[in-house]
Amino acid sequence: MPTFEGKDIQAAIDAGLAALKLTRDKVTVDVLEEGKKGFLGFGKQPAIVTLNPITVAEPTPVEPEQPSVEDVATEPADQPEKAPMRQSREATIEALKQYITDITAQIGTPATMTVTKEHKQVIFHLKTTKEGLLIGKHGKTINALQYLAQTYYDHHTKGKQLMMLDVGDYRQRRATIVKHLADKAAREVVATGKAVTLEPMPAFERKIVHGYLTNNRHVQTHSEGRGDRRVIVVESARSF
Repeated sequence: MPTFEGKDIQAAIDAGLAALKLTRDKVTVDVLEEGKKGFLGFGKQPAIVTLNPITVAEPTPVEPEQPSVEDVATEPADQPEKAPMRQSREATIEALKQYITDITAQIGTPATMTVTKEHKQVIFHLKTTKEGLLIGKHGKTINALQYLAQTYYDHHTKGKQLMMLDVGDYRQRRATIVKHLADKAAREVVATGKAVTLEPMPAFERKIVHGYLTNNRHVQTHSEGRGDRRVIVVESARSF
């Protein structure tokens, strides 16, 4: 075993660590000579130590235990992910009422509601002290909430049914405005012979225009565009 010298024990240890390129926690130290300082240069002796590297036994690799035939046979197989459970229409509408209530509270327009059914529509009549905020500019907020309600209903139950959200008499007032715009466009088409494109509207408002102008034999309508940019074009019935 190699020995290492130094003016004192620590110096001898440092010399050994440097030579072995190890740190103190990686060796054990045996002191052979503690060393002497001497007097006026006489009787001086170095400290002598041996350093023994600490060896760590490599762990014996353990083979992974193989499952037995019995284990495999009794383990349950992975089940495929199930599709969401469909609810009855009544249960879905009740859940949807809570869904809408939660959203209106979160956006700072808490509302109560009653629900009525007309033909193939379910109408949620919302009552709030902040009607303007809940309706939003050009109806954007209430229309977005209605879109969420329709998506929720379609996802949770079978069958098609239109969800309609109303605040105060907004839908009635809006229907009157939409019909006025349709009349104005029809008069312009008849006067100029040129097609008129109305502002983008949600699907249920476009349906109002299409239905309303079917009674006008001078014009006809069709929709163009996609998503929230879809518009109605009013044109002369003589175009085709």
